[in-house]
Amino acid sequence: MISDYLRSSESVVRPKTLTAAVTVHQKLPPQGTTNSQNEVDSRKIMIATLIALGVAYLLIKYRNRAIGTTKRNDPPFCEAPGWPIVGGLPTIIKHRNRLLEDFTIKGFRLGPGFSVTLPGMRIIDISKPEWIEYIQKTNFDNYVKGHLLQPMWDMFGKGIFVADGATWKRARQATSTIFTVKTFKTIIEPSTSKSMDGLMEELKSSAENNHSLDFCDLFLRFTLDSFVHMTFAKDLNILGTHNGSDQYTPDSAESGGLSHSAAPFVKAFNFTQDQSDFRMAVRVGWKLIESMNTSMGKQMNESLRIIDDFAYSLIDERSASLPDPKGLKEKESTPPDLLTLFIETRDDRGGGLDRFELRDTAMNLIFAGRDTTAQTLSWAFFHLLMNKHLVSKLREEAIAVLNEEPGNCVTYANHKSFVWSNAVIFETLRLHPSVPKNGKVALSSDRIPGGPTIQAGDVVRWSDWQMGRDPFIWGPDCGEFKPERWIDEAGRMKQFGQFKFHAFNGGPRLCLGMNLAMFEAVKVTVEVFTSFELEFADGWLEAVPKSERISSRYPTPAYKTSLTLHMQHPMMISVKHYHNSSKET
Repeated sequence: MISDYLRSSESVVRPKTLTAAVTVHQKLPPQGTTNSQNEVDSRKIMIATLIALGVAYLLIKYRNRAIGTTKRNDPPFCEAPGWPIVGGLPTIIKHRNRLLEDFTIKGFRLGPGFSVTLPGMRIIDISKPEWIEYIQKTNFDNYVKGHLLQPMWDMFGKGIFVADGATWKRARQATSTIFTVKTFKTIIEPSTSKSMDGLMEELKSSAENNHSLDFCDLFLRFTLDSFVHMTFAKDLNILGTHNGSDQYTPDSAESGGLSHSAAPFVKAFNFTQDQSDFRMAVRVGWKLIESMNTSMGKQMNESLRIIDDFAYSLIDERSASLPDPKGLKEKESTPPDLLTLFIETRDDRGGGLDRFELRDTAMNLIFAGRDTTAQTLSWAFFHLLMNKHLVSKLREEAIAVLNEEPGNCVTYANHKSFVWSNAVIFETLRLHPSVPKNGKVALSSDRIPGGPTIQAGDVVRWSDWQMGRDPFIWGPDCGEFKPERWIDEAGRMKQFGQFKFHAFNGGPRLCLGMNLAMFEAVKVTVEVFTSFELEFADGWLEAVPKSERISSRYPTPAYKTSLTLHMQHPMMISVKHYHNSSKET
C-alpha cells in the first residue's frame, strides 16, 4: 500500500515538476537576446528624446507664431499673439462665423498694419485707403492673387477674377469690350427688363395670395436669370413660378416652365456657389475634406461638368452661326447676346478667344454678377424696411422722375437721375460690400510708404467691411445707415474716391461691371417700392440671428462666411400692393 501511495504521489508530482521545468525553460531568453532588446530600448529612448527636444525647440522658436514664419520686427506695427506652432489658426477656426468682426476688433485694438500668422504664412492687414492705393495702383505689378483663390480655380478657370499677369490682361480686355452704351441699350437693358417682369409677376402673386417670400432667394434668381439671358440669350424661367409656394427650388421648377436643359444647370450652379463658399471658409484642407466626403466631391465634379456642358453647347451653337469673325456685322447690326461680342473680340495681334477662354470669360461674368448684385439688394431692402422714412423719400423722388418718362420705368439712360436710390445702394455697399475682404501675395519684399514692411510671400489683406466701420475714415457716425452722406447741398451725388469707397475695387482692377450693377440695383429698388408695400414677415426680425459685436444703431442679420457677403438666413418679407394717387394720375 505504501508503494502504491508512493507511485500515486510520483505520478502527481512529476508532471508538475516537468511542466514547471518546461515553463522555466521557455522563459529563458536565447543567447544574445538581452543585448538586442537593450539596443532597441536605447534607440527608442534616443528617438523620444530627439522628438521631445525638437518639439521643445519648435515651442521655443514659435512660441507665439505659426511654424514656417519669421519673427516680425517692424515697429510700430504689431503682430496679434498666436498659439505656439499654429499661430492664429485656432482663433480663426473659433471665430470662423464672425471673422469680419474679429479682424475689425483686432484692427481697432492693435492699430493699422497688424499681422496674423498661419502655418507657412503671414497676413498683414492694410485696411487704410492710401495703403490699398499703393498695393493696387502704385506698385500694382508686385502684388498678385496667386494661390489665394485656388479653391475657386476649377469654377472660374482662367477668368478675370482669379487670373494674374498676361492672362488677366487678356481676360480684362475681352470683358471691357461689352460695357458700351450701345451694348447696354441693345442687350443688357432688354435682358434686365425681361427678368424684372418675372420678378414683378412673382411679387404680384405673393401680394394676391398673402404669402411671404425669401427676398435673398428672389434676388439671386433675378440676377442669375438676367445674367444668363444677357450672356447667352437663354431663358431660364426661374421667376414667377411660385404658384403660391413659399420657396422656389430648381427641381420643382421643371414643371413650371424651366427648360429641360436649364434645370440641371440652375441646380448645378447653386451647388457650386455653395460649395465654393464652403471651400473659401475652410481654406486649409478643403481638398482633403472633399476626398474623404466622396459624395461632396463627386457632386462638385458633376455640377462643374453640367455647367461646362451648358456653356460649351451654347458657345458651339453661337460660333457655328458665325462662319467668320465679321459674319455678324454683315448679317445684322445688333448682336443677340454678350457671348457674340466675346466671340468677335480681337486682341492687339488680331487673335480671338478660344473655346475655353470663351467659357471662362462668360461664366466669370455670371458667377460674379449674380451674387454681388443680389446680395447688395438684400442688404439694401433690409435697411430700407428698418428706416421707413427713407422709403418715403425714395418713392417721392422716384415717382417724380418716372412721371416724366414715357415708359414709366427705370432705364440705363435715366437710372442716375434717382439720386436717393443711388445713395441707398452706395450706402449699402459702404456697410455691406459685396466682397467684404480681399488680399494679394507679395512677389518681392517691399515697404508701403508710411506703412508696414512686406516680405516676399506675405499676404496683404484688406477689408472694405472693416473700413466702412472705421471712424477715422467715415467719421463718428460710420456705424449708421445714412444715405444722405452721399448727397450734397445741391442734391447731387457726392464722390469719395475709389480707395475710400472701395466697394468696386480700385486701380487697374477697378470693377468693369460697376454701372451694370448700379443700373440693376436701382431699377429693382425703384420699381419694387413704387409698386409694392413691404414688411418683414411676422416674427422674422426678432428671430433672425444677428451680428452684434460692432456698435451700430441697430444690429443687422448675421452674414455667411464666404468670398461674398450673403445673409446667413432667409429674409422673409410679406408683400402688398402699393397704391399712390400721384402715380396713377
